[in-house]
Amino acid sequence: MDQHYANALNAQSPFTLFLILILLILGTEQDIERYFDNARTFILETKRSLESIRGGFENMHANMLSFHAQLMELQNKKQI
Repeated sequence: MDQHYANALNAQSPFTLFLILILLILGTEQDIERYFDNARTFILETKRSLESIRGGFENMHANMLSFHAQLMELQNKKQI
C-alpha cells in the first residue's frame, strides 16, 4: 500500500480525526438527509451544465474544422 494512503488511514492522523469530528457533527443534525439531497442535486445539475458546455465546445470545434477544410478546398480550387 502506498505510504500516503497508509498515513491517511492512521487513527492518530489529524486528517482522520477531522473526518471523525465532521461525521459526528453531521450525525447530530436532524435534517442531514435534506442537506445531502440538496448538495447531490446541486452537484448533478452542475455536472449536467458542464457536460452541455463541453458538448457545445466540441460542436463548435467540429464546425471550425469543417469550415477550415472548406476554405482550404476553395483556396486550392483558386490555385488550379
